[in-house]
Amino acid sequence: MDIKLSEEQVQLKEGARKFMEDECTGEFVREMEKSELGYTKKMWQQMAEMGWLGMAAPEDCGGLELGTVDLVILAKELGRNICPSPFLSTVVIAGEAIARAGSDAQRQEFLPKIVEGELVLAFAYQEYTRKFEPGVIELQAKEDGDHYVLDGTKMFVEFAGGADILLVVARTSGEAPASSGLTMFLVDAKSEGIASKRTPTMARDHHYEVGFSGVRVPKDRVLGGVGDAWSSLEGVIEKAAVVFSGYTGGVCEMMHERATEYAQQRVQFDRPIGQMQLIQSYLATLIIDIYGSDTLTFFTAFNMDKGRRVRPYVAKTKAFAADTVNNTTNVGAQIFGGIGYMEEQDTTLYLRRGKQYQLALGGLDYWEDIIAEELIDVENPTLLT
Repeated sequence: MDIKLSEEQVQLKEGARKFMEDECTGEFVREMEKSELGYTKKMWQQMAEMGWLGMAAPEDCGGLELGTVDLVILAKELGRNICPSPFLSTVVIAGEAIARAGSDAQRQEFLPKIVEGELVLAFAYQEYTRKFEPGVIELQAKEDGDHYVLDGTKMFVEFAGGADILLVVARTSGEAPASSGLTMFLVDAKSEGIASKRTPTMARDHHYEVGFSGVRVPKDRVLGGVGDAWSSLEGVIEKAAVVFSGYTGGVCEMMHERATEYAQQRVQFDRPIGQMQLIQSYLATLIIDIYGSDTLTFFTAFNMDKGRRVRPYVAKTKAFAADTVNNTTNVGAQIFGGIGYMEEQDTTLYLRRGKQYQLALGGLDYWEDIIAEELIDVENPTLLT
């Protein structure tokens, strides 16, 4: 694997970092926590103008058709400033799902609007359980003439309050815990029968409980095959997990930089606390994990772009990155001492998100089960060459 970034990738990284430093300050993040949407349409449009929203979209739909590595590079820069935006749900999850499973008509209807910043999508997948397996989905979609009728509840639907479309995963046949019988729907967020309620989280970001009561969805809004959602969605979630691991890598990188700077400047007992063995051990241990997670993330993204089978590597990447962001934000705040837990300090923005990011897109149990399955249960696992 060539770990050297191309000239275009360096420009992407540097441009994204400058934009985030100028526009996504700690004060801005706090404002978004209290805002109605959780992001600004102005910044969303700026992202579109810079080409970020079209990075993954096919060229025939107005996109750049860049790879996962490029998405990880951008995600890291967004993560450094914990940028509040529906980038992951719209571009990486919904956009990828439409590109993979959508009809030609759906691709041409939705993807150009995503690229231009005219459309925001939210991913309605999880329900009343901590489990992330597809088999736990119970929200029902019953066929009724030329429509499907949706009934049930989705939890942790990020940015649902500001979304135009909900990508809903519902059960059209079978019963839980079967992973078959699931279908994806592109549901108008303003449809009659949808009720959204913001749920409080430690991170104070915009997650919603979304209820569906007799919501009618036209059959032309079915995405992919009926009852066969998981065949497309599993790959979409794997890609999203890698990109999100890049995002959390940026979170870790910035937290470590701030903790290191503080350790060099903070004087206690007539010397900088960075000269104390315990603080040095904290910083050294954290940077090893951060570099390890970063390398594994890029390794998996690189091989994903090569079209290789990366399921076990995605699981290792997400599990390692999840643990790393939780530990880095926790220990990093400890290095600051008491002020690391004060609301006025930007460290709390990272600390409050560490645990939540560890659980996002499936907790450790979900990804560790996949790792174990690949190690033990697969008769002929595919090794990367």
